[in-house]
Amino acid sequence: MIGINKSNIIGLCSCLAAAISTSVCAANFANNDTNNIWLQKRPSFFRFSFDNVKMPATIQNMGLLGINYFTDITPNLYAGVGSYGALTGTQGGLFTLGLGGGIHQNLMDHLSADAGLYIGGGGGRSSLVGNGLMLRPYAGLMYSWNWARIGVHYSYIDFPDGEIRSQQIGLDFDIPFNFYYVSADYASPGLLTAKQISVFNGSYLSYQRNDFGLLIQAYFQHQGTTNVHGAIQDGTIGLVGAELDHYITEKSFWWIKADGAFSGIPNGYMDVLGGLGYRWNISQYNGIAILPQFGLGAGGGGNVDTGGGVLIQPEISVDIPITSHFSGRVSGGYVWAPDGQLGAYTTTGELIYHLDVAAESHTPPIHLSDHYLLQNWRIFLFNQTYLHPQRAHNSITSPANLVAIQIDQLFTPHFFLCYQAASAYGGTGTGGLATGMIGVGLQSGELLNKQLHFFTEALVGAAGGGGLALSGGSIIEPVIGLHVGLSPSVALQMSIGQLKALQDHLNTPVINLGFAFSFGMLNRQ
Repeated sequence: MIGINKSNIIGLCSCLAAAISTSVCAANFANNDTNNIWLQKRPSFFRFSFDNVKMPATIQNMGLLGINYFTDITPNLYAGVGSYGALTGTQGGLFTLGLGGGIHQNLMDHLSADAGLYIGGGGGRSSLVGNGLMLRPYAGLMYSWNWARIGVHYSYIDFPDGEIRSQQIGLDFDIPFNFYYVSADYASPGLLTAKQISVFNGSYLSYQRNDFGLLIQAYFQHQGTTNVHGAIQDGTIGLVGAELDHYITEKSFWWIKADGAFSGIPNGYMDVLGGLGYRWNISQYNGIAILPQFGLGAGGGGNVDTGGGVLIQPEISVDIPITSHFSGRVSGGYVWAPDGQLGAYTTTGELIYHLDVAAESHTPPIHLSDHYLLQNWRIFLFNQTYLHPQRAHNSITSPANLVAIQIDQLFTPHFFLCYQAASAYGGTGTGGLATGMIGVGLQSGELLNKQLHFFTEALVGAAGGGGLALSGGSIIEPVIGLHVGLSPSVALQMSIGQLKALQDHLNTPVINLGFAFSFGMLNRQ
């Protein structure tokens, strides 16, 4: 049975708030024009923040990098998801995942006040983060331009079950943009002509170029590399993950990727990197391109010595088209931690899916597609409970609770791909537990006046931390579940699964409960 405690209540309230917000948004954007599909837009922004966190006792301060994605629910209220990771100090590998939101209010030209709250789970050093729950209230001032905002804030970071409690002044950097989507009322996917898509007066139909990739990666460490305990740990690290490239010009793009280890070291290693890249088409006939990229980020865990956590990674890739929507990418590079022992040559293979989504432009586009494919998506925010997870070094099997986020990409009304991430916020000694999984899913047709359908998923991925019996970190999880519609865009979703470690004896039932938010996107053909 799932325990009802402070952590569960916080998580469920956060999900409920998100569900209510999404319902309001859907109602605000309802459109009665049944002849055309209206392209909607929602103001959004990425927020990058930095906090210099005071650590207990004589431990060196931790530089904490925050990466959040927020959507404006109203002109003053925003909500979204985010992650924090150690960048400097001695806590390399500390990561959290969670939900957040806040308010911003204009004070005068270019100047606004901002305040909010982040609730997440994770960690990396369980003795310091306890069971993993992290709270971060904040307030500050922002100065804005059309293309960016920069600000200063006061924040209080608290791991209630651990030892980290710190108040500090930090910095924020926001990148505003518009998120374009189609209301979930248009539930039937299919191919549309540009004339069937309506945009607001004074705008033109255009598209944003994006590439999304699933990757498998190897880090070939230098012989004799030592870990955080000073012992030799120089095996090849196998990782799985995902990458998003967003083009800011025809050839230049920013990128972000996250991956976790499944072999070669003790479980628990993950990293998140981002940076800039350039696409050089070496042939206009076959579409083959070379992509140099340079990235910075944070990583650690699995006893890998990354010092404070900061990583640097240059690489170069070759992109080879497979179909109009898919390509294969092979990359080589080098990753190193400037203040740690990690230094490794990298080899990466990716399957790239081209997500060139419809958008608005204030000038007539040079290139315009005649057709767009309407594809449905679903975001699932939920509480995940491991009922009796086996530990590596003791017989404790008390439940573990995680905050989880899953994105479903529906290719047909019955088949979808799913991408999931989760971090622990409650349970005995579970601080630092995190998972990343990908999978395939099947769902039934809609029943009971389109309010109900069943689904099943098969997930694979990597996990680590929290003292669980995971060994190298590779995991699998079959899932069955139920989707109960509350409106065309919001549903209550529940499922049960069985999580199993492939290289150890973790084998536990899993219960998932939360809210799913549906919307459509128009992909250029």
